[in-house]
Amino acid sequence: MRQSISLDPIDRRILEQLQIDARLPVSVLAERVGLSSPACYRRIRHLRENGTIQREVAVIAPRMLGWPLSMIVLVTLEREGSRTIDELLRKLEAEPQVIEAWQITGEYDFAVKIVARDMESYDNLVHRLFASDERIRSFVTLVVIRSTKKSGFIPISKDIS
Repeated sequence: MRQSISLDPIDRRILEQLQIDARLPVSVLAERVGLSSPACYRRIRHLRENGTIQREVAVIAPRMLGWPLSMIVLVTLEREGSRTIDELLRKLEAEPQVIEAWQITGEYDFAVKIVARDMESYDNLVHRLFASDERIRSFVTLVVIRSTKKSGFIPISKDIS
């Protein structure tokens, strides 16, 4: 696991601005953080190279593409062997309807965020992923009624505790 790195106040302002709009022209971003464009570009490149910036993506509304249902599925494995975990991770990564997946601690082993076109497609998906897999003891589905916060922003300020 990668350790956190030391960020100065300018790096933090760059990251805050990029989380708001990753498409900002470097010249605009540089002006906002008080740098020249070349210096700002070097800092962005360094933040990408050291893994602080993992990727830049477009955030798309699933409903606009015909995915009106979102669910969180909590999965409990029969046994937590490394082979079982690795195989489940590969299975989840290969499934386009799986939006996010986390291996977690506590009563459940995984939390999986999925999208579905309707309840029938959801049922087919969970049967294929979970119900037909003998390594899975049980799973519980939480249907998302409303998404209340979708920023995805990582707190940048050191003042937050």
